[in-house]
Amino acid sequence: MRVIALLALCFAAVAAVPSSDSRIAGGSLVTIDKYPSSASIIHTWDGVHLTFNCGGTIINNRSILTAGHCIYYYPSMFFRIRVGSSFGQTGGELLAVARQFQYPGYNDDNFRYDIAILHTATFITYNNNVSPTPIAGAGFTVPDNQSVWATGWQMTQDASAGQTSLRQISDAQVLTVNGSICNSRYEDMEMPITAEMLCTAYPQQDNGQCNGVFGAGIYHANVLVGVTTQCFTTRPTVNTRVSSYVQWIQANA
Repeated sequence: MRVIALLALCFAAVAAVPSSDSRIAGGSLVTIDKYPSSASIIHTWDGVHLTFNCGGTIINNRSILTAGHCIYYYPSMFFRIRVGSSFGQTGGELLAVARQFQYPGYNDDNFRYDIAILHTATFITYNNNVSPTPIAGAGFTVPDNQSVWATGWQMTQDASAGQTSLRQISDAQVLTVNGSICNSRYEDMEMPITAEMLCTAYPQQDNGQCNGVFGAGIYHANVLVGVTTQCFTTRPTVNTRVSSYVQWIQANA
């Protein structure tokens, strides 16, 4: 697979070849060292009260890739990025956001072009629990029925029981779904599945990973190939196909 690594020091992109509601349904809790590029995007009104918003992925030492709808309604000052923690609301390092980049033409009605980049106000420090991921190169297509790993932030406590809801990083193994088949499952919603989208679902099922996953990464052979954007309990999950946006990512990361 051709991949793109976004170099931390100069923010330039180069081609490289790598060495060989509350939970993700069917997912498993893991720890951040399994996905050190995973980040949680936090919303705050005042810099004190913090609310989990979405997932994201570290692609260099200042840039987080996420879904466009996760940041669409608010400016940068209302966001924080948590890195290096297995939990979305505690631990690791909390970073302010300096800038945000929404892909031009994003449509909040059908979620086309649902991808965005956040720049942290200070550089991200790498360690065993914090590191960037390579992204799929331009034009790369994951074959149909290919196994990929979907990450997310699964709720671990029941808020209805009066407890604080903690979200822990989790993953689920899903399969890629043929674009035409996926499109047929969304025709009644007038939500066309385009070439810039990647659909996923559980084996022998009609649904994919859902809840706690928006903005989080989809990995194939340890390379970021998708960003989760939409899910329904009776349809394949829709993800933004990263390889369709390489030029834009390189220009803004």
